[in-house]
This record gives sequence, C-alpha cells and structure tokens, in this order.
Amino acid sequence: MDKQVLSRVLALPKMTTPELKKLWQEMYKEDAPRTHKTQLVKKLAYRLQELSYGVSPDIEVRIAEHAKSHFSAGGSAQKKTPSYPRPMVGTKIIREYKGIEHQVMVLDEGFEYQGCKYTSLSKIAKNITGAAWSGPAFFGLVRKKGGKT
Repeated sequence: MDKQVLSRVLALPKMTTPELKKLWQEMYKEDAPRTHKTQLVKKLAYRLQELSYGVSPDIEVRIAEHAKSHFSAGGSAQKKTPSYPRPMVGTKIIREYKGIEHQVMVLDEGFEYQGCKYTSLSKIAKNITGAAWSGPAFFGLVRKKGGKT
C-alpha cells in the first residue's frame, strides 16, 4: 500500500465526526449518512483506497451481479423474499403485549393494524412497543435457535 494512502487511512479514526463528514462531502459529493463514526471511518477508508487503486475486476463483476439480482430492467428494486413464511392473505395475527391484545390483518400487499396499512410487521411492532423490533420475531413468525418458536 502507498505510504500516503496508508497514512490517510490511519488518520481517519483520530478525526472528529464533523471532520469525517466534511471529508465524506469532499469524496462523495453528498452529505454523509447518519451513522456511527466507526462506519464513516470504514467507508471512507475503503473510498480512499478505491480512488487510489481502483476496484478489482472481480469486485466489479460481483457488484454487477448483485445489482442485477436486486433490480429489474426498469431500474426499480425487486421485492425481497421474506426470511419467514408469510401468512396467507386474510390471516389475523394476534399478539398480546403488556396486557393488551393487538390484531394485525395480512393484506395482499402489507398489513393492516388499527385501520392503518403498513408495509412491514416491524413498523407495527415499533408502533406497539415504541422500540425497534423485528416484526416477524415480535409476532412469533420466526423460529428461535434450537427449533422452538
């Protein structure tokens, strides 16, 4: 690795978050994402090396394959297959939380909870609990390790 690039990469963890965000703006020509400082450091370190050395053809092929598998010809994202068995349309999912029964109806596209439509169970779980949850886990649709639900 080039000593100049190495010294810039090694300096990143010592920089303040505002300094990292300024560097991000310079390198990506856009505002830095809202993320942890460690993520900014990792992504900026990669970007510094990428700009200095380029991207290997193997990685470019992997990126192209990834994009092809996740985007249709029209450029819009394809729907991901859920990592849990999605209940049939019309199924009512019931979960008791803090003594209150919550009912969710499975729709053709999304879910209905208290008269509102949601695109994910996780959004409903957050609405109920006030905290970030895996919706499928909150509603008992995924198995825990060891095969128990």
